[in-house]
Amino acid sequence: MNDASAALGGSWTHSFEEDEAGVQVYRPTHSFAFPPSRRGRETLEFGKEGEVAMGAPGPDDRPRFRQAAVTALGMNRYSLGGTAAGPGRVIEIVEATPEVLKVRFV
Repeated sequence: MNDASAALGGSWTHSFEEDEAGVQVYRPTHSFAFPPSRRGRETLEFGKEGEVAMGAPGPDDRPRFRQAAVTALGMNRYSLGGTAAGPGRVIEIVEATPEVLKVRFV
């Protein structure tokens, strides 16, 4: 597996058609040809400042974004957001290449 932290850059879109056994598959937003879908797609946009914009379809199908900090937890796990009271949404990087990002939300 490639260095997981290297994958945490750029914009990734959920390719839910490829999900398998609790692992979500994300593909590069701007270079992957996603098939048409009536279901909206979630996105993860990792910035250079250790932040992520998490996008999800809103009530009018336009994406709504929420900003959060990215914190490395070790063992290929990262917290997306969170406060002093506890971590936010925790992801585990299962596979990371320039063409695919596979994550498990734990």
